[in-house]
Amino acid sequence: MTDRTRGAARRRARNVSTVARQPKRQIAFDTINRAALPHLESLCARWLPGGRVQGHEWRCGDLRGAPGRSCSVNLRTGKWADFAAGIGGGDVVSLAAAIHNLSQADAARRIAEMLGLDPMSLGGERHV
Repeated sequence: MTDRTRGAARRRARNVSTVARQPKRQIAFDTINRAALPHLESLCARWLPGGRVQGHEWRCGDLRGAPGRSCSVNLRTGKWADFAAGIGGGDVVSLAAAIHNLSQADAARRIAEMLGLDPMSLGGERHV
């Protein structure tokens, strides 16, 4: 090993150890979900336009927003299900991910952006 390659190896090792010490910022899924709940009815109207409020639920035909009753979103909790498709989720982020065919992380970022929030500075809750 030459002096030149030894120096490069040391620099790489130093860079790796520096990166490892930096705290990893995580998306604050729980905070974003809580912030979105008061806006869920208007989000449903935007995302699922063929639906309507029925009691404390938004009801529509499917995740494309067609008219009908096979898909339901609880406006108090964010839990949702498309009974015809056999899928469902427990929060606003998972609903947005399913409707827009996004990852949970991308859906959380988009919701945070819509609400004027920074998804990375709201805490560090993990989404399980």
